[in-house]
Amino acid sequence: MNSGSVQGYRKKTKRQLLKAIDECTSLSQLFALIQLEGIVIQMHSQSGASNLTPTTLSPGEIISKKDTPFERLKAEVRKSVEESDIK
Repeated sequence: MNSGSVQGYRKKTKRQLLKAIDECTSLSQLFALIQLEGIVIQMHSQSGASNLTPTTLSPGEIISKKDTPFERLKAEVRKSVEESDIK
């Protein structure tokens, strides 16, 4: 029977976890970390739901601001970890 945990895996401290999130270079790495650590994130509604006009960035602005969907997801995961009670 599957116990729901990975054998031999040790949970990371908050500092180690934040560093691991920053070092993720792919979505699969980030999702594996979320799954192994049991991180819970809440998705926010889209700007259309609040009737705000969406801001369209140029490709240069996206790269310079690191405003890609992946970077935004990493920021949300990081925020969730920072607000958690992990020691």
